Amino acid sequence: MTQTRNVLVYGASGYTGKLVAESLAQRDIPFYMAGRTLSRLETALGVVEERHGKKVDAALVSVGHDFRELVDLIQRLEIKVLINNVGPFMQLAWPVVEACLEAGCHYLDTTGEQDWTAAIGEKYGAAFAAKGLLLCPANSFMWAAGAMAAEVVLETPGIDSLDICYQIDNGLPSEASTKSFLRMVCNDVSQYYLEQNQLKAWPNDVAHLVSLPYRNAILRAHPWGGACEPIWFKDDPRVRNCKVLTAIGEHMIDGVIAAIKAFNAAAPGMSQDEREEWTNRMGDQMDSGEPPKDSLDVQRGVIVVHGQGRQITTSYVMNLSAAYTWTGDICAEGAERLLNGQLKAVGFQSPAKAFGHRELIQRFHERGFCSALPA
Repeated sequence: MTQTRNVLVYGASGYTGKLVAESLAQRDIPFYMAGRTLSRLETALGVVEERHGKKVDAALVSVGHDFRELVDLIQRLEIKVLINNVGPFMQLAWPVVEACLEAGCHYLDTTGEQDWTAAIGEKYGAAFAAKGLLLCPANSFMWAAGAMAAEVVLETPGIDSLDICYQIDNGLPSEASTKSFLRMVCNDVSQYYLEQNQLKAWPNDVAHLVSLPYRNAILRAHPWGGACEPIWFKDDPRVRNCKVLTAIGEHMIDGVIAAIKAFNAAAPGMSQDEREEWTNRMGDQMDSGEPPKDSLDVQRGVIVVHGQGRQITTSYVMNLSAAYTWTGDICAEGAERLLNGQLKAVGFQSPAKAFGHRELIQRFHERGFCSALPA
């Protein structure tokens, strides 16, 4: 292993943080595991080493969730890449992004929150670009995988409209994901799709029927917060329309719709802070503890992208399974490419644009996560 330690996993004691750490260890990248409580980090490192099968080159650091503390830590440790796993991101991640910008550090996170992605792109994208830094949210199954698959479809000249569907078998959301998805799906005014270059809001309490090319059954899907692809493609001259739905699983859809309807009944008259408190409280009630690590043979996922233009249509289906484990892997892949000087675009970027969609798909196919690129 190299002795240089320039990667910091923030929120490393959580479910996703441990998966990021494990993926970094698989690449022999030394890193810091950071969070507020040292004892939790020690426990998390033990889990990572047990999964990895040997000692891991990780150093533990405790830090408060505070802008100045984070700036000082990033500068003192000479961090080049920070991977943020602390969510819900719209509630908690502002000081982390601001600290990375102030300290001159690339920022990656694992969000699935559309409003967070849009907000940091608008507020900080130009500032990160001016410093030659990457601001890259959603290094995660949702919504990096769809962005990668969409870029394959957009290779066909004339395609200007994207219709994307994620389908997941046996999904087991973590505690942080549960709170994040509740604050997303209960947002009754801003789960957006892109239509004729304008963002328009989905109804939040409707399940849509979807037909997938590899299943006989019709499945129910939800906007699931709107996704990040409409945000990334909003100002892309190639794209006029972009819709994303997620077939989250028949074991979850009824409970999700019921929670949304309960929120809609309670929300009138609430302030935004009261709404966030409500969804956090519901998340605490729904939380069943940290789920087991997901499996390529159980938590299988597929992304279907249909593309249309004036005179042409095309489709691409990409298998990509074990969504949480792959989330850890794309974070580690992004960190490795940043350390190796393989960044393709600075500022606010999707992982697909930052690192190259074909390069990423090929890499993850080699690592056993996804189907191969089309011939």
